[in-house]
Amino acid sequence: MDKEPTDEENTMDIESSQEVSLDNWGKQLLENILLTAAEAVGERREISDSIEVTLTFRLTPIVSKDQLEVSVAFKRDPTLRTHIPRQF
Repeated sequence: MDKEPTDEENTMDIESSQEVSLDNWGKQLLENILLTAAEAVGERREISDSIEVTLTFRLTPIVSKDQLEVSVAFKRDPTLRTHIPRQF
């Protein structure tokens, strides 16, 4: 059973976020994925051929602005956010 985030957790999430334009979203995302993978390499003890990076994306409709907010959180970096306008 998932617990609902408290107001304090929501506030912390907003304060530790970085909003980027849709044009820069892919670049920032790839940089953060590679950083996360590099950290995983440094932390592991066994040698293997590959590293797995698992990310959770949050999609939130912003009805008042007719947009979709896409965000992804990272361990040590701010949550990365962008907004995608609705296309007609």
